Amino acid sequence: MRANLVDLEASPSYLMLKDAEPGTETRRKFSDEIEAGKDLWTVVEAADAQLRTARVHADEKGSAAHQEAELRRLLTEKWFAISFADGRTVSMSVNQTLGEIRNRLAGVSEAVSAVEDLWTGLMPRIDSARDTLIRLEGEAQALGVTEPLIGRAKAKVEDLAERLLSDPLSVVSADGPQLDRDVAEAAKQMARLRTGHDNLDKDLNGTEERLASLRVIRARAEAAFVEASTKIDSVTGLVRTPSAAIIDGPDGLAAKLDGLFDDAGSTAWTQKRSLLDIWLTTVKKLEAQLIRAETANRAPLERRDELRGRLQAYKAKIAAAGKAEDMDFSEIVDRARSELFTSPTDLSVADAAIAELAARLRQ
Repeated sequence: MRANLVDLEASPSYLMLKDAEPGTETRRKFSDEIEAGKDLWTVVEAADAQLRTARVHADEKGSAAHQEAELRRLLTEKWFAISFADGRTVSMSVNQTLGEIRNRLAGVSEAVSAVEDLWTGLMPRIDSARDTLIRLEGEAQALGVTEPLIGRAKAKVEDLAERLLSDPLSVVSADGPQLDRDVAEAAKQMARLRTGHDNLDKDLNGTEERLASLRVIRARAEAAFVEASTKIDSVTGLVRTPSAAIIDGPDGLAAKLDGLFDDAGSTAWTQKRSLLDIWLTTVKKLEAQLIRAETANRAPLERRDELRGRLQAYKAKIAAAGKAEDMDFSEIVDRARSELFTSPTDLSVADAAIAELAARLRQ
C-alpha cells in the first residue's frame, strides 16, 4: 500500500487532481475522492503504527494464552484513534484501517484513471494537430492567404491543451474526434486553395474554348427552335434560346472574361481565382440551360425522323410480303409519306398513319 501510494503521488494526473481549483468540473466530479486522498498517508501511518504495536507484543515473552488474547484484541478491536484533516478523530481496528486505505486508494485511482484516459486519448491528437497546423500555416503563408479554419483549429488545440492541465475532466472524449475533424477540414481547405492556385493558369487558358463551345451549343439550340417552329405543325414544348449577346454582348461572358484578363497583373491570385470560379459557374449553368433547350427543340424533329425511319422499314416489309401494289397499303404509305416529308408536319396525323400501317401488317 505504501508503494502504491508513492507511485500514485508521482503521477502527474494525481497532482492535477490535488491542485484542481474549486468550481472546476474536475473538482466537482471527484471532490470526495480528492479530499479522501489528502488523508491517505495519515491512514497508512496509522495502520503501520497498529501493526508495529501488534508485532512488538507478539515478540514479548508471556503465556501463550495471554499473548494470543492480547494479539486478537490488538488486531480486531477499535483501540487506535486516527485524527483526520477535517478535525474528526475515529477509532478503528487494523482491518478497518486497511479497508479505509483500500477504499480511499480505489476512489483516488478511479479519478486518476479518468484523467489519464483523457490524456492518453487526447495528447497524441493535440501533438499531431499542432504539427499539421504548423505545416498548413507555412503553406498558407507561401500562398499569401489567411485561412480562418486554421486559426479556429489552433484555438481549439490550445483550449484543449490548457483544459487538460487546469481542469482535465471538463474535456470529454468527443473533443478528440471533433479536433480531428477541425484539422482535417482546414487541411482540405488548404488543399483546395493549393489546387486553385496551381490550376489558375490552366483554367484561364481554357476559357476561350469554353466560350467557343457555348457559341456552338447556343447556335444549335436556336437553329433547332427555328427548324421545329417551321417544319412541325402546332409544335409545343419548344424553348427560346438566349440571344448571342449573353455571350458576346457588352455585358456578356466574353466581356467579363476580357476584364478578368485585363486586371490579371494587378489582382491577387485569390481574387482572380474567385472571379474565375464565379465566371466558370455561370458558364456551366448557361451550358446546361442551352443543352436542355437544344434537347427540347430537337425532340419534335427527332420524332419526325423516327417516324420516317419506321415508314421506310414498313415499306420494306410490304415489298417483301409482295403487297407493294396493294391499293390499301399504297394509300396509307402515300398519306404517311406526304405528312412526313411535307412541311409543316403534323406529328399526330403522321403517327396515326404509321400506327395504321403497322396494324395492317399484323393482319
